[in-house]
Amino acid sequence: MDQLSTVTKALQVLQAFSYEQPVLGVSELARKLNMGKSSVHRVLSTLAEQGFVSKTADDRYRLGLKLHELGQLVVSSLELRQVAHAPLERLRNECGETVHVAVLDGTDAMYVHRIEAQSTLRTFSRVGRRVPAHTTSSGKCLLAFSEPAATDEVVRAGLKRIGPRSITTEQGLREALAKIRVNGYVVSVEENERGVVSIGAPVFGHDGRCIAAVSMAGPILRVSTEQVPRFTRMVRRCAMEVSQGMGFLDRNPRPMAVAR
Repeated sequence: MDQLSTVTKALQVLQAFSYEQPVLGVSELARKLNMGKSSVHRVLSTLAEQGFVSKTADDRYRLGLKLHELGQLVVSSLELRQVAHAPLERLRNECGETVHVAVLDGTDAMYVHRIEAQSTLRTFSRVGRRVPAHTTSSGKCLLAFSEPAATDEVVRAGLKRIGPRSITTEQGLREALAKIRVNGYVVSVEENERGVVSIGAPVFGHDGRCIAAVSMAGPILRVSTEQVPRFTRMVRRCAMEVSQGMGFLDRNPRPMAVAR
């Protein structure tokens, strides 16, 4: 069974479950999908190992919690874009630069929303673009307020130099993340792209956990050292607006920071 065929069969098996038939056995699936029992059993075993299906007491199967988690991620991402749009638009209008919302996806920061600068000189980014988390302001915000395992994974993957000033050592990254947790924001200069400065701040959900990050990015000639404090206030204000829209209560003493 080649890899493509295996993926196709796995998707067929998952889609065979329904509200009417939430629990199915190997024989039932084999008949329903016109597959051999041995093929169905292999697919189910793999899916069960990954949490996509779970076995019942009578040796049948139901969809697993992993699918629920992925579904919630999709719903959350859609809601996040809706909540973030107006504050993000205000931020773009205030600062005049390209602004983003990003989420952590493995070792990358992935942009889920973006509003482009009105200037002809713009930074390169797009919705769906993934960049190594250790090289961006939004990625480092996400790592700073996520579980320690997220940073461990980034370190294991290798801290590659993407921009002229990318952090490439574990000690350097961990020190930077500790500083972000204290300050509540981060300024990145040429860490992902030459000549570009980005400023990021974390977005928190109703439970106080970091669910995203807001950032703005622009060329050094416009985002000068003198301008950084003003832009930082704008970004932090936007991030708090989005957080409140996602149910975070700013009367909480401080957002939940994971133990380190």
